[in-house]
Amino acid sequence: MLVWILQTGEPLNSDGGQLRPMRAINLSKVLVSKGHKVEIISTRFFHQEKRFRKNIKNKNIDGIIETLIDSPGYKSNISITRIIDHHILSFNLLFNLLKRKEKPDIMFVGFPPIEWSLIAIFYSYLKSIPIVLDVKDLWPDIFWDKEEINPLKKEFIKFLFLPYRISCILIASLSDYITGPTELIAKYLKDNYQKNFLSKIFKNKDPMTFPSPIVPPREDEIIKLDILNKDPNECLNLFFLGSLMSVYDFETIKKSIEILIKKKIKLQLFIAGRGGSETQIKELFNHIENVNFLGWINRKQAIEISSNCHLALAPYKNIKNYELNLVNKYIDYMSLGLPVLSPLRGFAFNLINKYEIGWNYPPKESSILAQIIIDIIERPHELKRRSSNAMRLFQTNYKYGIVYNQLVDKLEQIIIDT
Repeated sequence: MLVWILQTGEPLNSDGGQLRPMRAINLSKVLVSKGHKVEIISTRFFHQEKRFRKNIKNKNIDGIIETLIDSPGYKSNISITRIIDHHILSFNLLFNLLKRKEKPDIMFVGFPPIEWSLIAIFYSYLKSIPIVLDVKDLWPDIFWDKEEINPLKKEFIKFLFLPYRISCILIASLSDYITGPTELIAKYLKDNYQKNFLSKIFKNKDPMTFPSPIVPPREDEIIKLDILNKDPNECLNLFFLGSLMSVYDFETIKKSIEILIKKKIKLQLFIAGRGGSETQIKELFNHIENVNFLGWINRKQAIEISSNCHLALAPYKNIKNYELNLVNKYIDYMSLGLPVLSPLRGFAFNLINKYEIGWNYPPKESSILAQIIIDIIERPHELKRRSSNAMRLFQTNYKYGIVYNQLVDKLEQIIIDT
């Protein structure tokens, strides 16, 4: 079968091997290994590095064709220039698709961007091509889904995003299948935006939902084995790995560390990553000596650092985009054998409780978090048990081969059923 994968904001094969593969590369490689033809349609503007790729045309790498769509680019993730970029990108995508003579057996489309997804959905409808919408983030809801937001402000923001909300209604109503890291996030988009009357007007079936976790590439499946390489009673080592953005509640982490320091408990916090809130987060910890900012690190460095750590932090704020999601941070931590400390409600909370792969703590409750950490230090064997649980869950549910073979099997079945 011929599969078109339309994904923006991700590394491509043509970017070289120094960047960590994500959904487009991982899925395309498994498809090709099973004898299928794949074309990745993406953007010439490289979102992660804010630069333009070389203007390649239908470049073939390891049997995977890559096509780049032009757009003007942008410097800031939240800006008018990004909105303009996405509109121009989507028009250029439309022109590119309409000029094609060959059509695929199935389309797999990353969501967001909303404009990009809308063009792909309309094209698939006009050409009677089955389409799978791959939901990574809940746009545009993420802009008003805040922990603390004035109700009037929330309604005003929702009004401003009315064109995007209408677009989402069309996208959800015309999709054949909706997937995401969890089925919860796929169902949220469907339940909140799909309109049955529109599906009936366009003679489209009710979209089906299924989960497809975003997991590390095969080359990243190196597991560290001994969580008690260092005694937590001597010094407890905490690890955070990810982009330093405003979606994290580091204030509670800071306050809990201050409580622990007052109790003469030795600990170290290693924060790896950069991002838009890096300056604010550094200022938050500037008076605490045992917090170390490492900048960006690669997978090999993450494995080395984690081998001397006991716990991983995932201090997400409780917004639906994360409550309904299984962000790859949790899976990365599992692959490193690190139990997770998390304040998230929803899917992650239930996962941690059910499989005992870490500890949940109440949001913004620094004293309770500090007491949980004290209890962990006093029970090192429980720490080791939950480390083993995390590794086991990764091996059985979230390994590259398991997840992507299941996803390819699903795409093949969709074509058979069409």
